[in-house]
Amino acid sequence: MSRRPLARSTSLLAALFGRIGVLFLAIVLAVGLIAFFTAQRRINEIYDGQLIIGANVLRALMSEELRGAEAVGREQLEVDDSALLSPEDRRAFNNFADWRMFRIWRDGRLVLRSDTGPEIATPATQNGFSEVQGSSYRWRVYTLHVPDRRVVVQIGERTDIRFVLVRGIALGLALPLLLLIPTAAILIWLSLSDGLEALRTLIAEIGRRTMRDLSPLPLEPWPRDLHPLVRSINRLFERIDRSLQHERRFLDDAAHQLRTPLAAVKLQTQLIAGEADPAERQAMTAQLVQSVDRASALTDRLLTLARLETIRAPSGKGGDLREETVAALADLAPVAARRNVELSFEGRGRFASGDAALLRLIATNLVENAINHAPEGSEVAVRLSSAGGRHRLVVVDGGPGIPPGDRDKVLERFHRGPGAAASGSGLGLSIVGEAVRLLKGRLALRDRDDGASGLCVEVELPDAAREAA
Repeated sequence: MSRRPLARSTSLLAALFGRIGVLFLAIVLAVGLIAFFTAQRRINEIYDGQLIIGANVLRALMSEELRGAEAVGREQLEVDDSALLSPEDRRAFNNFADWRMFRIWRDGRLVLRSDTGPEIATPATQNGFSEVQGSSYRWRVYTLHVPDRRVVVQIGERTDIRFVLVRGIALGLALPLLLLIPTAAILIWLSLSDGLEALRTLIAEIGRRTMRDLSPLPLEPWPRDLHPLVRSINRLFERIDRSLQHERRFLDDAAHQLRTPLAAVKLQTQLIAGEADPAERQAMTAQLVQSVDRASALTDRLLTLARLETIRAPSGKGGDLREETVAALADLAPVAARRNVELSFEGRGRFASGDAALLRLIATNLVENAINHAPEGSEVAVRLSSAGGRHRLVVVDGGPGIPPGDRDKVLERFHRGPGAAASGSGLGLSIVGEAVRLLKGRLALRDRDDGASGLCVEVELPDAAREAA
């Protein structure tokens, strides 16, 4: 289960203090309740024990009277409390007269009772405790049978007296706990504030950094708990630095590569302005249009490559490699016709290989690159195949080829192989390489299988359906 992030307006210190405070209050409440119920149970045990002792004491106090009644053969016991109880016992009973009671039964007849307690018609048949509701109070009564005397002794007390005692104990515990809460709150606040000091220092250190200082933060000065945060910040610095390097590289490349066509456009414009012959002016205007087209194409490819280098994962709609390759061949057929290059295609079935835009980009640049390097009257062959859950796009041309030692270089920006057309930008294979990387594929350059001159470019891509599964 994911945690809900803190609100932007919430202080981290206040949020931590609130959560720990709630936990602390819950612990204090739990301790108080445990202490209350423990005290209540213990007091019940003690007071029940006192009732048992009291019943046995009362039976012993009456033993002489009971024996005398049996000696004279009286069937009924007439009890005189002044005769049964000593002055000290009588005073003791008087002290507890308002919240204790006793009953003495003989042969099922009540022969002696206190003036307190509930009305009891008959005593319980078994020894033990019971609770009886009186007119005003509830009583806990202990019954003691004396079979050899045919006597039953009952002694009890009001249950609210126990609660009064438990309440007194609880109030005695509550005062220290109430004093503990503000003291603990102050200590928790100070501890959290001191514990977050390292985080404040880290924030200040990051705040002092500039865009020119993206060096990684050292781990040693920070507590171990902050190490994951410091590592994440260092990775962010690394990504920002890489992005800035890409920007600088793009600007340098763009400035370098556009300088020549822009200078040519300027020169041709000046020449057109000074040319009086209409036919010559028309020819020079056509050359100017071609120069502008080359500059525009170069700019588009630079922008495409820059965007590819900043993409971390494809996000477009899934496409089919065959459909995108056929569409690219249709778009480039006029270019091949102008260069007198024949296009051939082989491949049937579906080739689900990922992002449609990236697939079109790969096919277009590979075929266009092959057309630009192929001599007039030659053929550019495009083949599609599948094996082992992977799809292969192979483009073969009849150009001069690339020596094995230079094949890594042609994947770099603006490197143009031998025999390239003057309109080439040297970015085609760089764009293909970035697109293949995003699709988690593989790009390979090799000689033709038939031994003829030319280059064979192979792109291997994973099956998109299997990747999704």
